[in-house]
Amino acid sequence: MMTEDNPLIQGILSEAEEKAKRTIADSEEEAAAIISEAEERAARECEMEKRSYSVRLEQIQAREESARRGIDRLIELKGLDTVYKDVMDEVDRRMSEKIASPSFSSVIVSWIAEAAIGLDKKEARVSFSEKTPVTLEMLKEAEELVKKETGATVSLSLDTERLSGVGVVLSSMDGKVSYNNQLDVRMRRYSRDIKKIVQEENARQNSR
Repeated sequence: MMTEDNPLIQGILSEAEEKAKRTIADSEEEAAAIISEAEERAARECEMEKRSYSVRLEQIQAREESARRGIDRLIELKGLDTVYKDVMDEVDRRMSEKIASPSFSSVIVSWIAEAAIGLDKKEARVSFSEKTPVTLEMLKEAEELVKKETGATVSLSLDTERLSGVGVVLSSMDGKVSYNNQLDVRMRRYSRDIKKIVQEENARQNSR
């Protein structure tokens, strides 16, 4: 008897074929699920990697930007220092010319009066440098200038002490307090204002 003519065998073969089809279908479905899950996982990992890369890139760019700003600031500060030095060199040059001029005595008178007002004593001794000598006549002029500016009366006298720098130092009669109005001290007092002017001028030039 032929196999295909045997109902029993035919049934077994049909059942086996159906089972094989179901197994293949289940395997294909399972494979599709595995592939889909793998693709989703790969997509998630790829997205995470992209975000991680983006974060790292932003961090690198932030560091580069910070470094660039730091370099720009350093260049700016060095430039300002150079300009400030040039300004101070020019100030020194012009002051040297003024000091050598006979008219500088009027400047010293104003410095004596300024120091007398700052010291705020009725009497004071005036120390001076041989480079910028002070006379009794100059003291009288300074007393008159103080009177004119503040209405206060001050009595000034020459001190025997001599200074090494240009300018004057006024001291109370007991020597406990003094007001230093020498050129180098005055320049230190005004250095902040000069630097501010240099910075503002530099910023104005750069904004053009």
